[in-house]
Amino acid sequence: MIRQFRPEDASHCCTLIRECLAEDSSISTVLRRKLQAAETPESTAERAKLFYVAVYEADSKILGIAGLDMNEIRLLCVMPGHRQRGIGRALLEHMLTMVPNILFPDIFVYSSLQGKPFYSACGFLEKGPVNFDFGGEQLRTSFMTFPIR
Repeated sequence: MIRQFRPEDASHCCTLIRECLAEDSSISTVLRRKLQAAETPESTAERAKLFYVAVYEADSKILGIAGLDMNEIRLLCVMPGHRQRGIGRALLEHMLTMVPNILFPDIFVYSSLQGKPFYSACGFLEKGPVNFDFGGEQLRTSFMTFPIR
């Protein structure tokens, strides 16, 4: 089931995000470690105060998390070992329903290079590469959009 993030989810969601980062080979080892260190239960809980965050829960275990800020997918992670089961797609489809199409013509994401095939399979169109600086390390992403009108 998909439900809104609750403060008591912070520790489990932080662990999930860290595990997803550990699995993302498109991010350099140095940057992965920096991103993992920056992810704390407090930062996870704070994120949910800044924008909408939902979790995918099955058998009382959080298997996925997604975040939406206006029309930007800010976060989408599925626990390693539970991928390729429709969890990511279900979270993404849930996020799509949260964007008012009267205000926005599309939804967008800055996808990690590893996540790009997932978003492409879900109908997102690649618009080009975008790099972000994180403590002197480059995070390579792909800017992708999905029309909702």
